[in-house]
Amino acid sequence: MKSLSLDCAEMPPPVSSTMRSPFKSKPIRQAQGFATSGETSDWERSISPVGPSPRRLPPQPRPIHSQPINITTHIVTHEFSGNDFTLYLGDRMNNIVDNGDPDWLHGDRTKTLLTFPNTCVSPIIPGEQPMRLSQNVNLIESRLRLYRDQVVFAQPNSMRDDRIKVRNERGTIVECPVMYLTLL
Repeated sequence: MKSLSLDCAEMPPPVSSTMRSPFKSKPIRQAQGFATSGETSDWERSISPVGPSPRRLPPQPRPIHSQPINITTHIVTHEFSGNDFTLYLGDRMNNIVDNGDPDWLHGDRTKTLLTFPNTCVSPIIPGEQPMRLSQNVNLIESRLRLYRDQVVFAQPNSMRDDRIKVRNERGTIVECPVMYLTLL
């Protein structure tokens, strides 16, 4: 490798900033328009856009049928006793507020804001009927066991042959015999 000495009489030939591609006859353009200080360069300011500038349209209101279902009512599925309140199985909780904590929720019951674990309540989807199991049920065909006093949610218009589709608090839907269910 050659080194450059300051006391040389001859200067090496200058290196060209444009490179030529062996496949094209035009010089390859260097990246232009990027100022090193993070500001826009004069070159960028002088270039006009090729097409019209994109404009955003105002948001379209979504049709009523595609809006998400607003769930504000929950049912207590596991009893919980706080400092000055107790949640009993089957109690309805209104206006549940998620404060960002994955383990705790805030809810309104009798116009008092209560804090409780999120595992002791389950949302009611409109049309569902909360029910309680009167005894343990082993549903072999769906590989699920439902327990006595467990709260499940009967699905609307799903009764067939003395069986009804129910949803547990984890969202699993199975067919359960009606004889083991009581209304809450």
